[in-house]
Amino acid sequence: MSAASPCPRRPRILFVDDQRDVAVTLSKLLPKGSFECRFADDGEAALTRLSAEAFDLAVVDLHMPPDDWGGLWLLRELSERGLAIDTLVLSGEGGQSETIEAMRLAHDFVMKDRAAIELPERIQEVLARSQSSRVDFAVNQLPTPIALPYQRMQVPLDRESQLRASLVTAEAIARFCALAAISAIRTEGPLDQPVLTHLVRPSFGTWQEICRRLLPQLRDRVLVRWIEAVCVTEANAVVQHRNDVVHGGGAPASGWDGALADVLGWLDWFVLTARTSTPLELVVAGPMAFTGSTYSVDLAVLAGAAQSVAPVRADVATPLVTGRVYLRSAGGYVDMWPLVLADGALAGDWTVRVVDGFQQSRHGETSTTDRLKYVDLSTGSRDTSAQHQLGELLSGREQ
Repeated sequence: MSAASPCPRRPRILFVDDQRDVAVTLSKLLPKGSFECRFADDGEAALTRLSAEAFDLAVVDLHMPPDDWGGLWLLRELSERGLAIDTLVLSGEGGQSETIEAMRLAHDFVMKDRAAIELPERIQEVLARSQSSRVDFAVNQLPTPIALPYQRMQVPLDRESQLRASLVTAEAIARFCALAAISAIRTEGPLDQPVLTHLVRPSFGTWQEICRRLLPQLRDRVLVRWIEAVCVTEANAVVQHRNDVVHGGGAPASGWDGALADVLGWLDWFVLTARTSTPLELVVAGPMAFTGSTYSVDLAVLAGAAQSVAPVRADVATPLVTGRVYLRSAGGYVDMWPLVLADGALAGDWTVRVVDGFQQSRHGETSTTDRLKYVDLSTGSRDTSAQHQLGELLSGREQ
């Protein structure tokens, strides 16, 4: 797959205008059936939807509630909250200072009296740039356990190899989200037996089932959005294609092209969800000092290939363990140990490994001394740990 590959799913567009009839009329300028169009009647309603749902584009009128320039208010809020949502502004006034600011904040601008002629083409242009931006975001800014396999997808391959690489990436996403969910909820109580059973021989389907089981217990809204993206109905087709390829040994029932379109469509949906949410990132804790009221710690972001990392200083309320990997969001820090490890003394020179199941010492029985199994993200090699046991995962504390 290349960055120029067509998006094999219908883009979602939110039309934001206090005149619903105008918004509906504008939506009808687009090719019928090619887009999923939704509507919001003011800036506040739009912000609520854009904070909770994934949209490829928001088409925003400037003059609407709240206040006189509700569209500009919405653009400012999106910028301040770090929501990377592509926006196209509609306005009938080209010289106002508010309009000029909106043009700076938005990704494109169309005068209302030219909308019937220009809007469809400009929407297509913004969506094309947006898709390219999502690929760049996926390979450079997503957490390393997802970004590395996504990078490998960008190498030109034949259809069968493309599908296999895409399925590997899909499984990496489901695995990371499941491990993040486990890390987030295990501090509140023990993992239930079905989750442990799925961890014995994990695959895309079992990682997805772990996400489904843990989703109701999660509190971090950003992580919830990521987990929900793994659990959408479209992901079920990915499970089926994975099983066809791995267990069937041949072409999927829908053929290579059909299966590839399904998998790429779901991957693009996940990346869109991640890019348009508030940031969720992996960080490695470095040196730390107590300031008298908080702890000042060096954090290295574990994103992309994680090869060039400049630590940033952050203040935290509770101490972090040096060398451990944490999931950081607006809700705080979640300790990913021992599910994600970044071994190595120098930032950017880590060996990053993620849990990929555990080895039962007795068939059909689970013990706290069962050894965790890891996959090395750089080499793809798998091994059973001589150090880390299932009991560490269950307790969240180093044994």
